[in-house]
Amino acid sequence: MAIKFIQMADPQFGMFASISKLTKEEAADRSREGLNLRYVEEEFDGFEPEIKLFTKAIEQANHYEPDFVVMCGDMVNEADSLEQREELFRIADQLDKSIPIYWVAGNHDVGNSPTRASLESYRKLFGPDNYSFQKNDCYFIAINSSVCSDPSAVPEEWEYLIEFLENELSKASDNGSLHKIIFLHHPLFLTTADEADNYFAIPSPRRQQIIDMLDHFKVSAVFSGHLHRNNYRSLNGIEYISSGPVGYPLDADPSGIRIVDLDGNGLDHRYISLE
Repeated sequence: MAIKFIQMADPQFGMFASISKLTKEEAADRSREGLNLRYVEEEFDGFEPEIKLFTKAIEQANHYEPDFVVMCGDMVNEADSLEQREELFRIADQLDKSIPIYWVAGNHDVGNSPTRASLESYRKLFGPDNYSFQKNDCYFIAINSSVCSDPSAVPEEWEYLIEFLENELSKASDNGSLHKIIFLHHPLFLTTADEADNYFAIPSPRRQQIIDMLDHFKVSAVFSGHLHRNNYRSLNGIEYISSGPVGYPLDADPSGIRIVDLDGNGLDHRYISLE
């Protein structure tokens, strides 16, 4: 029943150029926040760094021949940029047609506070933002973590999402799935489940509601992005894995992709640099 997949996150077309246009004061502020900024010395336009990195990521995927690729959000820097989106899709189309790619909504794709309009736009471009699929005896569930982060403009979406998640986990348990895997953009937490609310993780109490559900159904692992660096935690037997970016890194970890192997003995994963 062995399954191999590649997790990617945050190609975020347009971010390199956006960072290059920060003033010295803005760049210094970001550095004081602990962010490792690159390419701020000279302003530029376009997507040359993103094109190079995402092309290499797709080439690596074609080389490793996984069962699928999952992209955990922030595909572009500006959701309304046709130019950024066209480059994303142009390069993604180079993935071998036998390898499906699954898109997961990020905050740069639907907004930090999603609206009905932003969600409808995303769904027209990328498909459903909450969905599941099965490979052999492994069950995979993707959810829109921006709704989890701030559902204030679309409270009905949060209600739907949490019911959807419970129903899908119940189905996976009923059919005896060996592994239940969750994909989302924001990590549920950075260090501990009871940490203070922060920009990077899903706030409580929605965080705890999801964690309790994952514990109840004995999920194997949760894969996320958003941090532009790697982060690894384990809680109650569940692995919480945040992967560094395909695109712009914000810490010491390089741009990269994650190769994941699932079998009857468990889960193994490794991060591969694109630099």
